[in-house]
Amino acid sequence: MMIVFLSLFAFVLLLDKILLPWYVKRGEVSVLPKVIGMNVDAAVATLSQAGYDPIRYETRFDDKLKEGTIIRQTPEGGDETKPGRKVYLIISSGKEMVVMPDLTGKNLKDARIMLVRANLDLGKTDMQFTDSIAGGIVFRQTPAPGTKVATTQKIDLIVSQGSRAGKVAVPDLTGLSVNEAMLRLGNLRLGKGNETESERTEGKPGMIYEQAPKAGELVVEGTAVDIFIVKAVVKPPTEEH
Repeated sequence: MMIVFLSLFAFVLLLDKILLPWYVKRGEVSVLPKVIGMNVDAAVATLSQAGYDPIRYETRFDDKLKEGTIIRQTPEGGDETKPGRKVYLIISSGKEMVVMPDLTGKNLKDARIMLVRANLDLGKTDMQFTDSIAGGIVFRQTPAPGTKVATTQKIDLIVSQGSRAGKVAVPDLTGLSVNEAMLRLGNLRLGKGNETESERTEGKPGMIYEQAPKAGELVVEGTAVDIFIVKAVVKPPTEEH
């Protein structure tokens, strides 16, 4: 009888202290903390204190979050999960940095190719006259060669237009008559090229509506400028319903 009693007592004790708590805990869930944007050490501590197992899964370049910051977590924060579950963390390694290539002395096409290969984008391209550098050649860049830059930074170039000597800017002839255009071209030692007449829906007959080369382009003296003239003004076609 005593043996039966002791056996029963032991079973109740086992049920109360081990089996029942294990069974209850097995169904326990809690809300997973959100750690995106936190420093990795703080994120690991937060998850560990909440009963989870944080795993530093991988690092990735990120243009917005600084190095050592959590970019993503799996499962996501706010989900209901069981404590003890693994939480995989993706950590920012900061902006991707590259060494700025030397583009000086390269033509613009080759400079573009070098930027693409360096995972960089072209920014502003300014043209300047230089007597010592051939036209189309890069002679200045920002940032300077050898500088470490983020791949998101735009690279500005200054490209030679060659020597200014003997070159003039094409005047704006649009809106002028042919006689007025010839007078302006003659004053700049430029010639009149081909005339092309077309019917237009705006303007007035005899008015220049387009030109080639365009206004502002630099050309050598004596260049002929083609003009396009309004032959007649016609009504635009109406849509048929």
